[in-house]
Amino acid sequence: MPAKGRDITSQLREAFAREAESVLRCLFYARRADVEGRADIAAALRSIADGEISQAFGHLEFLEESGDPLAGGGDAAGDLAAVIDAEERAVERYGELAAAARGAGQADAADWFDSLVAAEQVHLTVLRRTAAVGD
Repeated sequence: MPAKGRDITSQLREAFAREAESVLRCLFYARRADVEGRADIAAALRSIADGEISQAFGHLEFLEESGDPLAGGGDAAGDLAAVIDAEERAVERYGELAAAARGAGQADAADWFDSLVAAEQVHLTVLRRTAAVGD
């Protein structure tokens, strides 16, 4: 049930996040089902993920109408800029999480977050090159 006093944009953002989470969870479980030889379960989960993607796209369309930056920049170049911004924030966030994990003595988690920083930096390189070509 939507919380009283919350605007529709906040509710759409939350709904989008939940749909995106559901997509990834279904795809993760489908991969496990494949490993276990359960193609029937994997196919059902992938089908559900496809439906969840459509629902998430719908949330983004409503967010776009409201001008919410989560929905992108209004055109391909603006969308690319929005993704670059999100990737930059991810690099910062994962770096902070790596430091926190190291501080908590959780070296494996710190290494994982460090690997995510490296992956996001690769993404940023690709995205920035793409943006430079479009300029």
